[in-house]
Amino acid sequence: MFGRKNFYKNPTLAIILFFTNTSLVAAGFDCNRAETDIEKMICDNSPLNKADEQMSKAYFQLRKVLSKSESQLLKEDQRNWLGERNIELLHCIEPNCELYFYELRIQQLGPVEQASFNCKKAETKVEKKICGSRLLKHADGRVTKLYKPLQKELKQDHYNWLKNLTSSLSKSYCDTECAWQIYKDRIAFLVSYTF
Repeated sequence: MFGRKNFYKNPTLAIILFFTNTSLVAAGFDCNRAETDIEKMICDNSPLNKADEQMSKAYFQLRKVLSKSESQLLKEDQRNWLGERNIELLHCIEPNCELYFYELRIQQLGPVEQASFNCKKAETKVEKKICGSRLLKHADGRVTKLYKPLQKELKQDHYNWLKNLTSSLSKSYCDTECAWQIYKDRIAFLVSYTF
């Protein structure tokens, strides 16, 4: 068998292995091990395959910056999303609905953002709640980035959403998971507005 030493001495082998591995694992999982109908569908559809890879990268990049508890929260959230994905992809009837479903998730996950305001100047209970959570800082930044090109059209709508956000996040029962859901819903709205 080839050891690590021989691997680096044989550039042809390294190139062959690189191209073999990248073609087999283009999606967020190994297409050679695709077992379910969903996995086979993703592997057989080039745009879907690319979207799955992009979503997977965004997911792992976000998890990497989170605390242990928030990383676990996101892991559970991703598990739930995968369950929804399996149902959605099998029942899609609208054109591009599979890609739309992925686009929503990709936009929720990344790229990793900071809060839309300076956390060093956070004064209100809501601002402190957002700044006390890496996940919520990210979510706040994602919403702001997606809203920016739509601000002329959605100014009043976004103002109303911010009021509702402030009201919800000021409640003691609205923890990080609750706030993350509110932000995810807003991201979904903003993505659907332009898709």
